[in-house]
Amino acid sequence: MSAFTTERVHVHNPIVIETALVELLDSAEAECAEAGRTDLGNRLRRIRNRVLDPDQLVLVVGEPDQGKSELVNSLVSAPVCGSGENVSTSVPSLVRHSEEPTAQLVEQETTRSPVGGNRSRVPIESVSEELERALAAGHRVDRTEIGIPRALLENGLALMDTPAVGGVTNSLGSVTEEAVAEADALLMVSDATQELTTNELNFLRRATAICPNVALVQPKTDVVPEWRHIVELNRKHLSNAGIAGRIFPVSARIRALATRDKNKDLNTESGFPALLDYLRKEMAGAHEQLTRKLVAHNVADSIDTITGELREELGNQSPRTATETLLELETAQRRAEDLKRLSGRWQKTLSDGIQELYSDIEYDFRERSWAVLHQANETLDEADPNTHWDEFAEWLRDSLNTAIAETFDWLDRRRERITEQVADELLREQVRTLPSSDPIPVPDPLSRVPAPKAPQNAGYPRRDQMLTGLRGSYGGVLMFGLMTSMAGLPLMNVISISAGLLLGSKSLNEEKDTRLKRRQTEARAAVQRYVEHVVFQVNKEARDAIRNTHQTLHDHCNRITEQAQIRISRSIQETKRMAEQSAVDRDARAREIKKKLEELGALRKRAGALTSNRIAAA
Repeated sequence: MSAFTTERVHVHNPIVIETALVELLDSAEAECAEAGRTDLGNRLRRIRNRVLDPDQLVLVVGEPDQGKSELVNSLVSAPVCGSGENVSTSVPSLVRHSEEPTAQLVEQETTRSPVGGNRSRVPIESVSEELERALAAGHRVDRTEIGIPRALLENGLALMDTPAVGGVTNSLGSVTEEAVAEADALLMVSDATQELTTNELNFLRRATAICPNVALVQPKTDVVPEWRHIVELNRKHLSNAGIAGRIFPVSARIRALATRDKNKDLNTESGFPALLDYLRKEMAGAHEQLTRKLVAHNVADSIDTITGELREELGNQSPRTATETLLELETAQRRAEDLKRLSGRWQKTLSDGIQELYSDIEYDFRERSWAVLHQANETLDEADPNTHWDEFAEWLRDSLNTAIAETFDWLDRRRERITEQVADELLREQVRTLPSSDPIPVPDPLSRVPAPKAPQNAGYPRRDQMLTGLRGSYGGVLMFGLMTSMAGLPLMNVISISAGLLLGSKSLNEEKDTRLKRRQTEARAAVQRYVEHVVFQVNKEARDAIRNTHQTLHDHCNRITEQAQIRISRSIQETKRMAEQSAVDRDARAREIKKKLEELGALRKRAGALTSNRIAAA
């Protein structure tokens, strides 16, 4: 029997959708269209589709190679998403309930079509292959939809595997960002091999601003003995970042073994029962509340934006003389020219500072590591690795950890200095604000680098020492025995035996020195390789941190520049429009604006009532 049909369930009951939510969204969308804000209207239209959809959408998000697809497969006990090495999710994959296993490719989906555009059914066993063929043929596939009979999905729960986000930037992917705005909850996947990175925490901050219901899933607990320590560290990271979310450590491999052997103890050990219970109970119970909050937040935000623009226009309704209009146009144009010069200056300052930082950070840690390596070589020149290796290895780790902490502390100070320099260049004529960013965390690359191994064959057994002594003494006895035999003494005499003992002892001492030098040479080579590996890991972490700093500063300054450009452009347009507008027209427009502000105020109150009690249809 196919893996997609092993679990049979009944069709779930449809969820009742409140008419008031749809009417409120339609009213707000109409106001956005009248104000010319199609961007806000498109967002409200996507939310309207979300309200009309009875499913409870849970997005599975995360950076590349974290096990998102494998997690979805384990939750529904079926290979619905492609997973494994060198396999990445290129388009979102929606998994929902159906009586019979089905699969579809959805093409050219639009915001006005809640059921999507062109749909083509494909065999569920070969969804990944069909998707690759469609993309290779130039089709624009927006997502795949898979339906299977599962108890987890029975009450309308739907799981969406999304393309990877994050990487060296902290922004949401465009596809995932649209999906986050419509989701009921997020499952952030970050495997238990390491604690949350700065990029992942930045992603969670941005995502929770749109969808606050977030849980962290940490797979691969079966390959990380210290996963409990990682979970505790991540719990502190989430708390410090102000992110409220539960953490679920799981193992898809143990889950697969438990399913195959029908072993309840193994299933409990996999961590999946707690995650499944969370999805069934807390998600099902919070669906209506989360939908109401989603509608209230987005409607209120749209209305506030339009209201602010109308109030600004109303404040500019006073009549102007020709001289005043000309002066205002000249001032606005001069501000636009100054803004262009400022933009060029802050971009050059940022680019030069980042390039200099790339060079300095690599030199800084390499210099510190060379100092540690030089001291290690001096120690190995005197010490015997065979007797002091454990103590030496502990000293080496402590010294490198100290060097890493000093380098990243220096890097964080340089980050603050570059931030100040860029802000000074950009914000000379603006309100001085700095981007919010956490201190650069100190990484732990030593946990990912194999420790240096002690020299092999370091022992010198007693048997080998005796053989070395015998070889040396044999030549002495023979040589001096022959010399003394000319004087009439026997071959074995006091002189020949004494010479043999002396030469044998000398050979033994020389062999011990040779072996010691060999061990020291092997130890120095092992330490050299180890330090070079650590330098490589530290440089990668530092470059990632610098790239993140560059992206954060660039996004922040670019956002301020764009906002200033929009304000100047609107000021020029408004000045020209007001110069052409008669006093009668201004009065009529002022009355229209005041009336519209009253209507928007009433609509804003209806949106605010959503979070406290049920509102009635208009």
